Amino acid sequence: MIPDGSPTLVANLFLLSAGAILLLLYRWLFRILPGARWQFLAVLPRKKLPDGSWSGLNLTFYGFFSATAGAIAVACFILLAGSAGADLSVMLVLTVCVLAACLPAAKIIATRVEKNPHGFTVGGASFVGIILAPVLLWLMDDVARAWFGTALPVWPLLAAMAIAYVLGEGIGRLGCISFGCCYGRPLEQVSPTLRNWLAPHTPIYEGETKKIHFAGGLGGRKVVPIQAITCLFYTLLALASMALFFYQQFVLAFLLALLGSQLWRLYSETLRADFRGQHKQVSVYQAMALGACLWALAISIILPAPGVAVDIRSGMVMLWQPAVLLALQGIWVLMFVYSGSSTITRSQLHFRLAPDWQSQAGCDAPATARGESRQPV
Repeated sequence: MIPDGSPTLVANLFLLSAGAILLLLYRWLFRILPGARWQFLAVLPRKKLPDGSWSGLNLTFYGFFSATAGAIAVACFILLAGSAGADLSVMLVLTVCVLAACLPAAKIIATRVEKNPHGFTVGGASFVGIILAPVLLWLMDDVARAWFGTALPVWPLLAAMAIAYVLGEGIGRLGCISFGCCYGRPLEQVSPTLRNWLAPHTPIYEGETKKIHFAGGLGGRKVVPIQAITCLFYTLLALASMALFFYQQFVLAFLLALLGSQLWRLYSETLRADFRGQHKQVSVYQAMALGACLWALAISIILPAPGVAVDIRSGMVMLWQPAVLLALQGIWVLMFVYSGSSTITRSQLHFRLAPDWQSQAGCDAPATARGESRQPV
């Protein structure tokens, strides 16, 4: 059901509601996700072993939150772009092309930079998307003008993609907390002021299979909660950029989302302790962030910014179509399978009857052997 009221009122209510819900969820998730219980979501039996047990495929909360973040990001893009009157087919083409480039890039860049064939890098994937999206949209606009005699709403689409990316990366950091990756430096290595401010809010990571334990050797120690800070900062940044978008300030929304997120990445690298590649002063990811900032500024100068009316109710109607909802579910499943199937952990499963059923199974054994079945009393 689409709420009544002026577009501005509906947009403000939407932003306040979304912000309140996310902040309440974050407060709970920041507290529980560092625990050992919250790394694995499920285990699927794969192969029976000689001792009667089964080897298992671990499905992770990292994959769950990554897939959820991806689906929410795409939904945000459709909502915003639809609010500005963009065509759904254009959105789907952009989404498919960007995801097709960014998902492999997340693993390829991590392998090249960090020498980690099992990991993913959001920083590398986002850099590819930031560079690719304006070029792709530019080409699609030329095709639309030449073939159909109409122009695409380029700036609303660019701003919507930038905001969706920032929101998705912010939510995706919940997966990093669950896995214990992208971890911060020990608190004793930061300034006393920062240490005193962060100490009451810093959890202890539990579980030997979390990356902070086996790769960083920082299990049981207080570290800078950089994942939680990034999650919170990016979410607030995305909401502020959405507000500018709904007030038709597309260039400002685009620049706030991209410059804010990339400048934060540039600084936040100094607070991280996980391996980010061999470098002396500036990491590859910091260089990518700086390059993305310069690219965003260049795009804002080159592309004209015509005025476009925005009505969030149009975006809600577009988002609520059955085909769109099914597509979002498909994106979630694809991203969960891709990022949630653990390749660095193993599990061994044992299946047996519960104690109260073992005795009944023993009594039923003769009847079972004869092919008989007991009738309920």
